[in-house]
Amino acid sequence: MRLRFTFLLPLAQLLLALFLLRLGAHLSTGIQRRYDTLYVSTPQLVCAGINAPARLLEGMSYFFYRVDHAPPTIFGFGLDFVSFLIGIVALWLLVGWAVDKRRSSSELRPVWSAAKLFFVGVPLALLGALFLYSSVQGFMTPWRFNNQTGNILLGVLLLLWSLVLLGIPAIHIFRRLSVSS
Repeated sequence: MRLRFTFLLPLAQLLLALFLLRLGAHLSTGIQRRYDTLYVSTPQLVCAGINAPARLLEGMSYFFYRVDHAPPTIFGFGLDFVSFLIGIVALWLLVGWAVDKRRSSSELRPVWSAAKLFFVGVPLALLGALFLYSSVQGFMTPWRFNNQTGNILLGVLLLLWSLVLLGIPAIHIFRRLSVSS
């Protein structure tokens, strides 16, 4: 029986994220009282860096907030927290599926069509560029959130995500150009 990353990665990453978020909340309780500005603990920033694309789903949950009502909750948890956890599962399910697909097929992979390059490659490249910009901003302002170590780790993780997300379309464009010539 083969190890299926499609199911293993989402479960492992969800458990890791819950552990890091809980640890970060525990570590920041005493420190939060000492600062008059925002403090985010290192485990919380590492969790945000590992699951950076899932943070986009968390950001979209703020469209459901209204000024005249209390923030929406699901089973007592904030909508942003629940959507972040759903985003983690979806992200790592997709990554696990891609790893399993790559491991299972040994034949030559087809070249992406121009439409797939446009509709998949361009959004991946834009997301990679956004993460590259965010990582550079994190390196330029490491004192943000009163946590230099956490900000540098977040910047490194965002840089890794940007390299992966920019590299996928670049590899497929290179493959398409090398096949056509």
